[in-house]
Amino acid sequence: MNNRICDVLDIEKPIIQGPMAWISTAPLAAAVSNAGGLGVLGVGFAPLDFVKQQIMQTRQLTDKPFAINTIMIPENLEAITEVIREMLPPVIYADSLQGLKSDLCSKYFSLWHSFDCKVIVKASCIEDAINAEQGGADIIIVKGWEGGGHVTFEATTVLVPQAVDQLHVPVVAAGGIADGRGMAAAIALGAEGVEMGTVFMAASEASIHLNVKESVIKAGDMSTIITGYSTDEPCRQIKNKLADEMTEIEALNTKAVAAEKLRPVAESSLKKAMMDGDMEMGAVMVGQIVPLITSIKPVKEIIDGVIRETKERLEIISKYKFN
Repeated sequence: MNNRICDVLDIEKPIIQGPMAWISTAPLAAAVSNAGGLGVLGVGFAPLDFVKQQIMQTRQLTDKPFAINTIMIPENLEAITEVIREMLPPVIYADSLQGLKSDLCSKYFSLWHSFDCKVIVKASCIEDAINAEQGGADIIIVKGWEGGGHVTFEATTVLVPQAVDQLHVPVVAAGGIADGRGMAAAIALGAEGVEMGTVFMAASEASIHLNVKESVIKAGDMSTIITGYSTDEPCRQIKNKLADEMTEIEALNTKAVAAEKLRPVAESSLKKAMMDGDMEMGAVMVGQIVPLITSIKPVKEIIDGVIRETKERLEIISKYKFN
């Protein structure tokens, strides 16, 4: 039986690289696509000229399918649709916050399909996943709260089987997956592919500061913390001085006051880490799976290793015996 993720996206291996701002730029996305997965440019809130530049650079580095991500908020979609019309990226990766509406999906997915683009949607709950499918999405990613960056509300093990039971399009599991054991578990839950983000932060091809890669491979259990609850867009990141300061602000103030005070503290914190290597006041947004990442590796080695271990684990599972 063919893998539907590979068939829909015209890729060799059902692994999608999660879009990460300042991290998944052309060198990383192209490397993932060249290794047989789907590289995704993390350009959701980037200036449109930068988006175009990244698409052109990616095309110079690979002739394989790749994606750009966008955010499913109305004020963002008109402009990015013009870029899509002009640049024709093979795949559109639609990130969504909770509350995704099927009519919004229908409007833009039909437009993107008319440009011959495939559409992937990342959903944080089952209702949003259903609305995305009704709106015409080709593939749905459900992300568990274990993942880095924006935090969802349920575990991957809770979301994936529900999504598989209720959707007809292929389901991709995300959140807490960094090796073949995680991919095998996702397949056992019914997913047809996986998305990984944190593991690619330690990829040789990731154009980020070496301090970030070293912080990822040195992180241990309980190294992450969720900050920004008061903003209604909490994020998971590695504990550091920035996280401590944000946590204190939220503990000592009302929600509204805390949200206001967090803005100047959090502003540009991701860039401070990724570009400047500031591990004290910079945000390093990783998932809970970060302790399993212990070395810097080329993308091809990461992907091939995950596929190899997945096959090995599934073979072991097939021989599991009950008394």
